[in-house]
Amino acid sequence: MRTQWIALTLVLGAIACGGGFEETDAQAWGEAKAGLTPTTEDQVVARLPASTGAVFAYGEYLPPGYLTSTTNYPVIVHLNGMGEFGTSTTEADLLNVVTRHGALRNIHFTSQGKAYFGQRQVMVFTPRAPTSWPAADIETFINFLVANYRVDTTRIYLTGISAGGHGAWRYAYTYGSRLAALAPMATSIGAPGPTITQLKNVPVWAVHSYGDSLSYTADRSWLTGVTKNYGLSQSLQVPAPSQTVTYLFPGASSPAWTSQPGVVATGNAIARFTVLPGTAHDCWTQQYDNYAFWDWLLAQHR
Repeated sequence: MRTQWIALTLVLGAIACGGGFEETDAQAWGEAKAGLTPTTEDQVVARLPASTGAVFAYGEYLPPGYLTSTTNYPVIVHLNGMGEFGTSTTEADLLNVVTRHGALRNIHFTSQGKAYFGQRQVMVFTPRAPTSWPAADIETFINFLVANYRVDTTRIYLTGISAGGHGAWRYAYTYGSRLAALAPMATSIGAPGPTITQLKNVPVWAVHSYGDSLSYTADRSWLTGVTKNYGLSQSLQVPAPSQTVTYLFPGASSPAWTSQPGVVATGNAIARFTVLPGTAHDCWTQQYDNYAFWDWLLAQHR
């Protein structure tokens, strides 16, 4: 994945350093065509575009009780990395891909994950993109979810890894005010220069390994686009850590970064940045296996 990212960085460098992204305007939620009838709950299923009409193939988890209730449910949307790009022709192949990382991995392979997300009554969707994550396509997919599932639109959470982290940031640049929280990890392409106004008052938690050179500057540059909303334009400076450290940015009340050891999921910081020691590009498995992270995510409301 790392070699592929170097090539992708060269191709998209102009986008990364430019003044912004030109995306289509956000649709009103639910404008996408409805017509899908969910039939399975409390297990991960794979859905191909031919059977749904969605812009992406995707994996789906609906909590127990969904099929017989009338409740609206919170939604986690997870964007995978470049290693998961492609086109599945069978549900079995798609299921293999969408359960490699994130919440669907935890649900599909562990009793703890299945119990956790089931008890918290949250829906999880992992789309599979062919080659990239255009923000407008992610927006179309979320509109599709709102039209076809009972979504609590005050609790839509977006997370992504590597290429998916970049996709999550790009989506948030244009549509971030629709999110309850954003959690990109190991983002490998940096941000445009302007303030990310769509993320004002939207909690953000980014994660990467200090020695992962491809994402060392990327997440910090995107986070600077967030802190500019509160008067801080200087990029966060991160010294080499001997242990995991979380940097916290409270927002307008105290526009400065502070740090605490460990993975800090408590408090009301509008932005937080967890830095792991070492060089591993995969910082996400550790984060997704830490259920304090999921507690933090699901506690956020728009």
